[in-house]
Amino acid sequence: MSKRYFYIAFLIAIILSFIQITPASAAPNLEVKMDVGVNNKVKYSTPLPLNITVTNSGSAFSGDLVIDAAESYALGSGLVYPVDIAEGETKTIQLYLNGLSDDYMYSNNQQYRLVYFYEGGLEKGKLIDYKGSANARPQYYEPEATFIYTLTENSDRLSALLRLGQNTPQGYEVFHLNQLKNFEYPTDSKGFEMADILAVDEESITDLPQDVQQAIYDWVEQGGTLLVGASDQLSASMGIFQQRLPLKLLNERQSVSADSLKTLTGGGIFTQNIDVYHAEEKEGSKRLVTAGDTLLAASSTVGKGMIIQTTFSLGDQPLASMDGYSKLLTQLLNTHSQTKSNSATNYIGNYADYLPYEVGSVNELFPSFEVSPTALIIIVIVYILFIGPILYFILKRLDKREHAWWIIPVISVALSLCMFILGAKDRLVQSQIQQSAFYEVNTDGSLTGHYVETILSNRSGDFTFTTDKNTTAVATRNIGGMGGPTTERLHEKSYVEQHASGSSITLQNLKYWSVQSVVGETVIPNAGKMDISLTLKDGKLEGAIKNNFPFKLKDVAIWSGSREYEFGDIEANETLQVSRDLNTSLLLSPTISNYAYTYPQTKGELLPARLEKLKYGAGGLIDGERLPAVIAWADEALVGIELDGSADVSPVSFMIQTFEPKVEFSGEFKLNQDTLEETLEPKTQYGYMDLINPATNEWYLDQGEYDYYVSMPMELNDSVSNWTEIIISNKASNSMKLSIWNVKTSQYEEITENKHAIKENVGNYLSPDGQVRILVDFKDNGLGLPVIMPGVEIKGVAK
Repeated sequence: MSKRYFYIAFLIAIILSFIQITPASAAPNLEVKMDVGVNNKVKYSTPLPLNITVTNSGSAFSGDLVIDAAESYALGSGLVYPVDIAEGETKTIQLYLNGLSDDYMYSNNQQYRLVYFYEGGLEKGKLIDYKGSANARPQYYEPEATFIYTLTENSDRLSALLRLGQNTPQGYEVFHLNQLKNFEYPTDSKGFEMADILAVDEESITDLPQDVQQAIYDWVEQGGTLLVGASDQLSASMGIFQQRLPLKLLNERQSVSADSLKTLTGGGIFTQNIDVYHAEEKEGSKRLVTAGDTLLAASSTVGKGMIIQTTFSLGDQPLASMDGYSKLLTQLLNTHSQTKSNSATNYIGNYADYLPYEVGSVNELFPSFEVSPTALIIIVIVYILFIGPILYFILKRLDKREHAWWIIPVISVALSLCMFILGAKDRLVQSQIQQSAFYEVNTDGSLTGHYVETILSNRSGDFTFTTDKNTTAVATRNIGGMGGPTTERLHEKSYVEQHASGSSITLQNLKYWSVQSVVGETVIPNAGKMDISLTLKDGKLEGAIKNNFPFKLKDVAIWSGSREYEFGDIEANETLQVSRDLNTSLLLSPTISNYAYTYPQTKGELLPARLEKLKYGAGGLIDGERLPAVIAWADEALVGIELDGSADVSPVSFMIQTFEPKVEFSGEFKLNQDTLEETLEPKTQYGYMDLINPATNEWYLDQGEYDYYVSMPMELNDSVSNWTEIIISNKASNSMKLSIWNVKTSQYEEITENKHAIKENVGNYLSPDGQVRILVDFKDNGLGLPVIMPGVEIKGVAK
């Protein structure tokens, strides 16, 4: 018995000698900290920076960092970034998102996060857990909120900026960037996108890294405003902006009296005189604020943005501590602002919503979805006749009636198959893609705009699109339900990867015959443009429009106000001669009035519906330019996006190009609501306003004070010899008190009559930009009733 146990023990020992026992494999041990936006504050539907700090106390990590970037309730994809983090290493990763929805903010479910780590890569790797921040929980602001960034040695120098917030009901914040602890300067313009203004107070942009300077420049070029205060050696400190400043400061200084500043600001309290630099205006600069003959501020344009330069320091004493300084800054910043009354933009809101909801809803309707009821009825009738009397007659004639039991089912199945193949042939052969895009045509021949790319799949599985470096892409989400925390991992639906020449977006697990859209922004360099040379003389338009694009432009028209003047098609490199009576003395910037949307019901209504949505989107691109535009479209796929595989593509590219017509007219003329542009700005933090009816200029207002701006078309500036009268009508005199701003005296003058006419010194009430400013004091007595804004008419005599 003992021998037997001996042999068993010996056998076990031999087996164990061949088994290698190794210690448990080590694993990465990650801890994550996130900094989102600036000082944990962000705007909805606005690009923002995201800094992720990862500390690895375990073994080395090599794989993918995945961000579930929900840009809005309707848009979101996973963003994939390869990351290597050595054992014991702490790494900060600076990323930029196109927007951040608050999906994850209210979710305590750890299954749905903002950040994921896949060891070995997303596609084949393993999802690993981590400690620390899983979701970002910033403070959210509306896109209309005002964010001011500053560069200053001491935040107290710019304390006057804080007092400007009372005029911004949507929110107001001032961020002193170089005073924020551990602030990382963005190296991409998206990192500055939340800012409305970047104020530089005696700080050196030259000392910033070159990629940060370029990011600021790109942000200004895309529409940002750079506010630069005066200082010694200013030009040398401005780095990349040195040659773009509007003023050259001289060594001499001059004094501006406190009384002049008080008059300029309409009653601001200034206790002392201030010293300002003498300055020479550079070519292309524009005066913004003067005190008598003394220049206080000027501006120059950089792309769609602006540099404002003052002849006084933004933070020096005694000006910085005076109560009236905030009023001076308010006037300075209000003077440069562009009119935002374009109803195209008011209708669009923001493109994060407009693209998926408006353009996408039409773009996802394919012609192959339509089944002709008439054809079906005819087929059914023929089928009944054939299966019934015709088949019976044939079989009876052949004396084969006993075969009817198998002939009828075979014919039914065969006919069904034929109907299926005939109706679905377009969806069986290959996938279908509809591309709808709208662009602004730039002076350099490039196109900038937005697009929606929708695929109708002919199979199930994954589909990958490749984009070039000038094109972004994000997938639409299920927009049927909104409002609660997310219940999906976005990267399991779609994900975006960056490559050397661009990026790719993969749509995962699409079902057979499913529809999915991708949207984004795109820039097409050297695409072409139109040469527009038009003269409007006494209501007749003459001139030429040349098509310099390498493709045909269809339905070319001039969009002026709410009217379109159609001229037909223009072939590539051809010129259209224009000669037409328009029965108007002015061409205006595009507007949308009395908009009524009808959902397409037939295949023939699909293209007009796509063009309608694209036209309104294009109108939003030129908001603030205050110029008429030529619009046209082409059936060309211009967006730098392509499916990895074959597909039948149906593209529509809509283009809009503003132009400045030469206006020649004579005699007296009158401008009214049809030709004037109105905009309203609240003067108190809690002033709510909502446009109810653009046609009647009816608004819903909270009680409070508002600045009402009425602007005339820019093309009139050089065509008027004399302004003869301004007429202001107040239809709501019981609840609304009015005062008009006198540009010369820098003071408001009360209007007491229901219909007030100014016939003397009319030019004193018009700004250099041709703008009338009216203070509206609205008393609603707690009723909350709608009110019609004042009617304004301006009369003049043409040269």
